[in-house]
Amino acid sequence: MMNNWSGNIETGSISPFRHFNRVAALVIFLVIALTSLGVIASDIYTVGVSQVGILVNPYTGEFSGPVSGPTLAWKSVPWISVVIVSTAVQTIQMVGAGNNINVLTRDNLNVSLDVTVRYQVMATSVIALYKRYPALSWEDNTLVPLIRSSVRDVVANYTADELQAVRAQIQAGVETKLATSLATEPSLANDIQLVEINVRDIVLPNSFLAAIQAKLNAQQQLLQAQFQAQQLVVTAIGQRNATIIAAQAQANATLIQASATAQSISDIIAQVEAQTGTTWNSTQVAAFTNMYTELQLLSKLTGENLYIFVGSPNGSLIIPTKSGP
Repeated sequence: MMNNWSGNIETGSISPFRHFNRVAALVIFLVIALTSLGVIASDIYTVGVSQVGILVNPYTGEFSGPVSGPTLAWKSVPWISVVIVSTAVQTIQMVGAGNNINVLTRDNLNVSLDVTVRYQVMATSVIALYKRYPALSWEDNTLVPLIRSSVRDVVANYTADELQAVRAQIQAGVETKLATSLATEPSLANDIQLVEINVRDIVLPNSFLAAIQAKLNAQQQLLQAQFQAQQLVVTAIGQRNATIIAAQAQANATLIQASATAQSISDIIAQVEAQTGTTWNSTQVAAFTNMYTELQLLSKLTGENLYIFVGSPNGSLIIPTKSGP
């Protein structure tokens, strides 16, 4: 209702200033509500699975927590910062050229080892660990150097040609050495748990591999030469035995033949003595034996049958020197 210039009162008309006030009040309410929601949202933080949260007050230097996840929580004051640290099993891959571990063996040969290490941050000690490593750099600053040192200390006990055969012993030795180093390192003691270490590969230099191959080739050639020499010895022994056997056989044959010839001469002399009624002395026997043997050999060479004529007052005999037809 309004009063016009004529003094009459008009009804049904609303002041534009009242409408503006309502809109302004609504906008202010929305701004306040959104601001409040923003402030509330900024004070809410989340911690994921296998994580813990450390609450840090930058003004007082106080730490609180750790808050284990998964969770959704509210900060007591907005300026507190939340540091998230993973407590899941972490893997350090020290594999490949430039990243693997170069070590010296006992015989001063430079070899490389590919190593994988798995570890875990202890949730109950995470605040102490964070105080010592506020940039969360314990892995690069301390853990990796300890791994390299442990591998070098263990491998230095073996020669290069032993490494492949004792890989299991090397892995067990490195694990024991690293666990001891972690327990005695002040900045990591009771904060890091070693889960597993795996020596994946031992890379020997090409020059050493070539030397091993040459050595194997030489050993194979030596074995081949020894085998061939043994074969020659066996062959020579066989030939010697065969020669000895043949010589013995020939000697036996000669003895048998000589024995047969001697028996034949004795029989011939006995026959001559019986038919002529004479008795030969040793000189006569020797002379007849020589003559008979020589004529028998001549008969074999010529193929002709030669004869010996024996005469006496009581009769004569003709003796052939060729046996058989």
